[in-house]
Parts: sequence; structure tokens; C-alpha cells
Amino acid sequence: MKSQDLCELVGAIIGNGNLWSDGSRYRIEITGHPHLDREYFNYLSTISYRLFKKLPYPLRIHQRALRWRLQSKEAYISLLEIGLPAGKEKSHSVSIPYCILQKGWNYVKWTIRGIMDTDGTIFFSKKTYEDPIYPTLEIRTCSKILANQITQILQQNGFRARPRGNQTEGYHVAIYGFKMLSLWIKEIGFSNPKHLDKIQARKCLYEKD
Repeated sequence: MKSQDLCELVGAIIGNGNLWSDGSRYRIEITGHPHLDREYFNYLSTISYRLFKKLPYPLRIHQRALRWRLQSKEAYISLLEIGLPAGKEKSHSVSIPYCILQKGWNYVKWTIRGIMDTDGTIFFSKKTYEDPIYPTLEIRTCSKILANQITQILQQNGFRARPRGNQTEGYHVAIYGFKMLSLWIKEIGFSNPKHLDKIQARKCLYEKD
């Protein structure tokens, strides 16, 4: 395990990426929103260069999604050795690799940050307030193993995380409320500016209950 950078990149791939190879070409790809994820993908490019001394191809939009693509045999093999699956079945079988879990919270939380930044969402409801300011953070996945992992890890570190879903609809892990959002920002944080922009636009008061 090289660094927290690697844990964060692993999380981004778990969230909305994949590994692919035909035996002569080796590719890591992450997809995102064509406009909202551009700054974040540039951030991932700095991580890939720090880790592998190689930059991805220029960002491009394909099939209405922004594509981040790194062509690197070294990166591909490293990520396989860590425990990421390759191929089409990844979305249903992926989990946080054991070698990251072994490193403890200070590394695992970077992987969860990467998952949230690529496959998570923040939304707001009124609850008992006049305006929709009550926050919910949610991660969605097709992998039951991953949903259970994230739920258990968050609960072990002070979060009131609630899982729901099924194989047909997918699995959700959610945390609710101002205190939980404040704890997330303090303990895990975001690297994707779109999440912070959404929070700041709502002028959330994290100290509220």
C-alpha cells in the first residue's frame, strides 16, 4: 500500500470506474457528469501522476458522460494486485480491498471519500424547516458486499449509517442530518467540488441537530 492517494483512487474506481485489458492494452476508466465532474477529474489526474508518473488521456465526453482514461500496464497490474476486479461484473462484486481495510480508518476513509465523490450524492429536504436544508448523504451501489462494508465501517466510526435496498433496485447507504454531515466533513471530507458547492449553496448550519 503506497499512500492515501492510492486509497482515494481505488475508491473513485469502485464508485464509477472499471479496469479493462485485452492482453496488450491496459486501461483504467472513470465516468462522470460531463460538466460537474471536470474539475474533480483533473484532480484525479494529479493523483495518477503522483502514483504512476503518467497522466490520463485528455478528458472527453462520450455517450453523454465525461471519460477519465488512464492507459497504463503498471497502474492496471497494481490495482489488480490490490484487489480490484476487472471486467463487466465489477459493479456487482466489488468491495473495499482487504489490504486497505487492514490499514485502518485513516486509510479506509480515503477510499470511502473516493466512492462518495464518484458515486455518491447529497440532497436536501425540508423536514421541520421552512426551506429544504436538511441534508442527506447517500452512496448507491449494485454490490451488496460493498454496501454492507461501508455501513459497518461508518457505524464503527461514529456515523448513524442506514442501509437499504435489494438486488433488483440496488443498495443504498445513507446518513442524515446536520451533525452527521459535519462529522463527514471533519473525518472524511470531499475532493469533488460539486459536493461542497451544493452544501455552500444551501448554507447548511452543520451545528444543528
